[in-house]
Amino acid sequence: MQREVLQQVAIPVEKPREALVSLLIPTHALPPFSYRIPGRLAARVRVGSTVVVPLSGYSRLGVVIRTEGDAGGKATEDIREVLGGLSPGARITELCGWVSEAAAIPLPSVLRSALTPGLLVGRYRITEPAPGWTWRKGDIVGRRVLRDALGGEGLKTAEAAERIELAPAPPEQRKVEWAVSEEATPDLGRAYRQRALLEEIQRHGAGCTVSSLLRETGANRATLKQLVRRGAARLEKRPDPAPIFPTRGKADHLGDPFSWNAERVLDSGGAWLWRLPSGDQAEAVLAVAREAVERGRQALILAPEIEAVEVLVRNLRRALPADHTVAPYHSGLGRNRIPVYRAAREGTLDVLVGTRAAALLPLARPGVICIVDEPNESHRAAPGYEGVPIHTREISLERAGIDGSGVLFLSPTPSLQLYARSDLRELPARTFPDRPAARIIDMRGSGAALSSTLLDACRQGVEGHDRVGVISNRLGYATAVSCNRCGAVSSCPNCDLPFTLHRETNLLVCARCGRREQADGSCNICGSERMTPTGLAVERVREDISTALDIPVGLLTADSIEQEDARIVVGTARYILNREWDIIAVPDADSYLLGSSVGAVERAFRLLYRATEAARMRLLVQTRAPEHYALQAALRGDYPSFASAELSRRRSLRYPPYTHMASLRLRGNEESVRLAVESGLRPVLEKTVEMSNPVPLGRSGTQMLWRVLIKSHERPAVARAASLSARTIARGDSKLKVQVEIDPEEV
Repeated sequence: MQREVLQQVAIPVEKPREALVSLLIPTHALPPFSYRIPGRLAARVRVGSTVVVPLSGYSRLGVVIRTEGDAGGKATEDIREVLGGLSPGARITELCGWVSEAAAIPLPSVLRSALTPGLLVGRYRITEPAPGWTWRKGDIVGRRVLRDALGGEGLKTAEAAERIELAPAPPEQRKVEWAVSEEATPDLGRAYRQRALLEEIQRHGAGCTVSSLLRETGANRATLKQLVRRGAARLEKRPDPAPIFPTRGKADHLGDPFSWNAERVLDSGGAWLWRLPSGDQAEAVLAVAREAVERGRQALILAPEIEAVEVLVRNLRRALPADHTVAPYHSGLGRNRIPVYRAAREGTLDVLVGTRAAALLPLARPGVICIVDEPNESHRAAPGYEGVPIHTREISLERAGIDGSGVLFLSPTPSLQLYARSDLRELPARTFPDRPAARIIDMRGSGAALSSTLLDACRQGVEGHDRVGVISNRLGYATAVSCNRCGAVSSCPNCDLPFTLHRETNLLVCARCGRREQADGSCNICGSERMTPTGLAVERVREDISTALDIPVGLLTADSIEQEDARIVVGTARYILNREWDIIAVPDADSYLLGSSVGAVERAFRLLYRATEAARMRLLVQTRAPEHYALQAALRGDYPSFASAELSRRRSLRYPPYTHMASLRLRGNEESVRLAVESGLRPVLEKTVEMSNPVPLGRSGTQMLWRVLIKSHERPAVARAASLSARTIARGDSKLKVQVEIDPEEV
């Protein structure tokens, strides 16, 4: 009898997949956690999915940042649910990971900026009320209310028993009052105001908001109430209408060169720069948006300020071909951002125009990103404000690479951080056609604040009925000290940056390395003792001009607007340069050219270049450095020559963009700060990372503010050092507060 041999075949057992989830708890101390993907959710869990997971017995919201096929025994708990309607998607999740590393901020904080605005993450739904509960099935209750009523352990028990479930959701849309016409129309023959109001309501068909109705017609609420009382209209509460607007332009093609250049950006993708006058940027935006929507793609337009966003939206609504949609996105919209966010993510919105808050919004059909006024510092969130503390320039460059789309930067004077990039392609520049007659007034040898030449020009302007705008530094202290005889500036020998004069201590301080010298009042170059602090305040310039000419002078600043219709108006650059003037005067160009920060010369060039655009007839500049390369290039309108000279200087000094920096702002007493830096921080830094001494910045309440700069050629090394610094300082002294900013725009 033949014996049968049975072979045992080993059948491989498929191990459960797992996902790495970043919980939306904004701290560096909590790393991502691994969770098993249960079979019922296997088809729905992917990178970018928003999920509900357990942590220490509680349900938490998180975003999947990586999926892996082998759990490897690391994951011990399952993902509980996938919230498809709240997921940012894989591309945006990858972008958030890059932003987190580049800016040294917790990944949860970045992911939160990419999710639905105002998302309520602490809501629970009652699924099976326990005996004695006052809540009913289906009720929505906040975590704090549940914890107060049930206690911490009771909340865990309720979750484990599936009596409650985490139910995060966007806040409800705000409801507003609408006016709707009724079918019956009473005789309004003599009530012409009521008749006009009713006709406006009927024109809107389904009704309109009461606020917009009264605003557009100029009627008052009493007239509307009369209509309601007579049965011609009714008032009802409805959700606030989403600020998503249909376009109503024609499909005619734009003329050259705008349409051609827009096609190049969409065809080739990658990073593009277009240097063109400020007044041409709106037309460039229109060309890019039109080209994108005609190809069935979405356009993301990023502007520095809310006012600019609203102006662009109005222009695009009028000019883009019909049957498309455009919407604004900024903090001023409040809850109205929610439907805009949803429409952008789902692809029903064609053109999104927003501030920096829109840089991380998901798009279903990404086609192009356009950055308006690229060097504007409002494109970057300051620590403590909405958005991530990294310039939208950097986010957009990374995002374009992830999406495979194009990104176009618009500015007549782009930032050097952008211009120095080797992968940047440039469209043919457009120059400003009518530059004003420019005159440099050499103030060397003069102790006067305002020259007779400048005052005579102001007097002649008034007599000729011209409008004169005078730009002054808002600061009320000296930004630098220069010699009246030779024009030399007191500078730090280590950093080649002008010293800042601290009047209360009579010290010259370098804002970068912290070097201090006594201000002895003599020039190191020619020995003259005629040293003059620069930095005229707005109020002083206004008073001096008004006294010299015996006429009223207006004021334009962020804090005050007075007599803005006067023939001569003094103000800060931001407010003067937003208008056009016949004559512009810059009485203290040195306060900009000789500033003590790394980017001072670049900002001075940008200001003077912009002044040549805003002045119709004449531009006058007072300075003790008339041969300064930035001043000469700005008045010629020669950006390339300025960029070449300034980038060469920065390369030799190892300044950005040829190195990367992190600014650490510490709040505490001097002894604690120096101890934390020297004993706890400097010894643990990588060899490629340099660190400055703590530099005092001033007082904040009862405590001193200090700044420490970290520098390296490699951005990841700077980011790692900054994160380590924050953790080390926090562990060493809980009373010290530290704020980190990577590659700050101003140092």
